[in-house]
Amino acid sequence: MPAERGKLREILIVQQNDPSLRRRWFESDYFDLFTWQDLAGTFVKFQLCYDVERNERALVWSQLGGFHHDGVDHGESEPGYPQTPILVSDGKLDSGTVVPRFKREAADIPAEVSDFVLAKIREHLIVSHTRKMGRKRVRRERWQQRKSGS
Repeated sequence: MPAERGKLREILIVQQNDPSLRRRWFESDYFDLFTWQDLAGTFVKFQLCYDVERNERALVWSQLGGFHHDGVDHGESEPGYPQTPILVSDGKLDSGTVVPRFKREAADIPAEVSDFVLAKIREHLIVSHTRKMGRKRVRRERWQQRKSGS
């Protein structure tokens, strides 16, 4: 049964492959959110897939691996030889669309889930911005240096 349009809802029957982790799945017409929590309830990983019906991409975070942003390669490069879709590296998160839409669509899921994901999205954006900023100082040739005491 599809999710109510514009709202994330939890899929209650989810295959659990690792007895030390609880896997959860929330879906809407735009998002699929998968979370993994340890037995104490601590989040150890999440995968936020977005724009799932048009140009699916995913922000993935894990305790061990940090962040990465992926797109989906549907394996359709050779006609007549379909392959299993896989995640591939895919640029930056469309935060201007994803964040407000996630806030709106996640209104009815448990707050600890939505708050955690939003906090991690913010962290990802800060990390990405910091990396993009690069060096802290402008490199100057010797002749370009300001003389102290002038």
